[in-house]
Amino acid sequence: MNYSIDQLIREANKLPPIPQAAQKTLALMRNSEANAANLARVISTDQVLVARVLRWANSAYFGTVNQIITVQQAIVVLGMDRLQELIMSYSLSDHLNRSVSGYDLQHGELWQHALGTAIGAKLISKQCRLHFDEEAYFAGLLCDIGKLIFEKLLHETNIWQTEGEQVSFLDLERANFGIDHASLGAEIARRWQLPENLVDAIAYHHEPWAARSHPVLVAVVHVADSIMMILGIGIGIDGLRYTLDKEALRRLGMVEDDLLYLVDHVAEQLTEAKELFSPG
Repeated sequence: MNYSIDQLIREANKLPPIPQAAQKTLALMRNSEANAANLARVISTDQVLVARVLRWANSAYFGTVNQIITVQQAIVVLGMDRLQELIMSYSLSDHLNRSVSGYDLQHGELWQHALGTAIGAKLISKQCRLHFDEEAYFAGLLCDIGKLIFEKLLHETNIWQTEGEQVSFLDLERANFGIDHASLGAEIARRWQLPENLVDAIAYHHEPWAARSHPVLVAVVHVADSIMMILGIGIGIDGLRYTLDKEALRRLGMVEDDLLYLVDHVAEQLTEAKELFSPG
């Protein structure tokens, strides 16, 4: 049963939209002339986002001594890059923080996996001195967005019950839907007008050897995703069917022992990050 890209994208359009203030904030932050005053004006149009930004700035995580009471002060404390990460993560939490039972993911598991992959990708970029920390973070956060579209279709097909355990889940998705969740996620990212390097990282994060453009960023997201598999967070029905590509490690100048360091640090930072995004 194949579906056209347009049919699947129409399903994507049923997802809750990213809040308008968050969209404007992220667009403004991509502008080299953005400053704290301009950002404060945009954020201040959404009182929920205002409350979140002030909460982040006053959290123990950032070690603030004096209470932050204005959005502009909060922006200075958090920094432009960190604020961009927080707003993007917060804006996607409604999409990702839910059960995706078609992949055997309970409530919050996909969200934790996405957040951990983002954290891991940024850590790898820093460790390897790749200088694309924010791009790595966003690509990791979005790499499994296509799973949300296949959720309902998987209930209708039960594809994992009809095939051998050794069959790639990507191949099962392609055989049943005409496209896999990584390629569908990349198409969604392209239609959201995200940069092409993010589109490629999403498309090839399970198959880094197939990437013709931006292979280093693709390798970063692949390894970060593998770290979450090692941690056992958000594995789902398909997780154990993906293997770590050793060539991706070599491309980054890493060895398997480097993963042990990263596993511990991703777990620690994920625990801290979950506190930032907890309700209340």
